[in-house]
Amino acid sequence: MRHALLAVLVAALLLPAGARAQSDPFQPLDAAPTQTQAPAPAQSSSGGGISSLQQTLVILAGVVFVVGIGIAITRDARAQAPVTDRELREAEEPDRQRPRADPRAKAAAKRARQARKRNRPVRK
Repeated sequence: MRHALLAVLVAALLLPAGARAQSDPFQPLDAAPTQTQAPAPAQSSSGGGISSLQQTLVILAGVVFVVGIGIAITRDARAQAPVTDRELREAEEPDRQRPRADPRAKAAAKRARQARKRNRPVRK
């Protein structure tokens, strides 16, 4: 206990004086007024920018890049998790592959549900 108290006391003494005296941590220590300069007027040039052909080429390159990434991701996903044609057919026709429930198990579950309903407490 004494060691912890001593450590806290030493840490408090080692804090810089500005940090202890600062009342609001979101304001700077020295609130000296600064002078702002008016921004220089923008010069307009008639020949700046890129042409419409260059814009089209940049957009086309972006589309090709995104499609290429999509193709790479798809190929990698198929390589990591191969699916056979049989599995694809089973996924398309899930009703045919689903096994039927055992009639005795179905009847037992129905009896259990009815018994639970009978044993419910009555709410007033």
